[in-house]
Amino acid sequence: MEKGAHLLTFTTLQAAGIPFVVAGAYALQAYTGLYRQTKDLDVFLRRRDVPRALEALEAVNFRTEIVDPVWIAKAHASNAFFTDLIFCSGNGVAEVDDLWFARAQTHVIHGFPVRIAPPEEMIWSKSFVCERERYDGADVNHIILVCAEQMDWDHLLWRFGDHWAVLLSHLVLFRFAYPGHRQLVPRRVWDELLRRAREEKTEPDKEKLCRGTLLSKAQYRIDLDYWGFEDARHLEVKNFREHHREGPDRGGG
Repeated sequence: MEKGAHLLTFTTLQAAGIPFVVAGAYALQAYTGLYRQTKDLDVFLRRRDVPRALEALEAVNFRTEIVDPVWIAKAHASNAFFTDLIFCSGNGVAEVDDLWFARAQTHVIHGFPVRIAPPEEMIWSKSFVCERERYDGADVNHIILVCAEQMDWDHLLWRFGDHWAVLLSHLVLFRFAYPGHRQLVPRRVWDELLRRAREEKTEPDKEKLCRGTLLSKAQYRIDLDYWGFEDARHLEVKNFREHHREGPDRGGG
């Protein structure tokens, strides 16, 4: 049933002319060889393509729903198997754009050739998943361990933009997890991130801003409800998206 549901998803979206890449457990296995039992399929597509995707899947008897208009819809093949149609990260930051497809790699899943999400985009998206019940830091570390030498580190730096400190935090944990592989992160990347950390100054105008909600909506709720902090999801996502509209050639640095 799982294989059939996933193949039906692939063939339906392809027939409808909807670009998509596969991420999640299948992409992680493709890059690292690590197998993770999963009942769902993570398909990443552009926000504007979601309505057509849902319509196409409904036509072949999937039950569909918009779970959260910020980032995810679902298509249920049965009570046990479903496809997550993801068009952004849950915090509204890591929007799926054309570069996800332009930089995707080809892989075969259940005998069907598909494109899988680029490792840089997977790191970008997963780095913000720091909930109490789910933390994707180990996935980030495993992708770096296997893909570091082939990755476009300048692109990764550009992807994080003003949130470069999140990337730095994961790279510090990578150094801790793999002391014999620290050289995999280019020295120039360390130099650039540490330079930013040294030169970064306190911003008095952001004294009541909490960026913790970009990492965990639930665990930083108290900051908003009781401590009077403003939610960075509302104040910063617009600027972050503008950064990515500029493209890596104009928006890097």
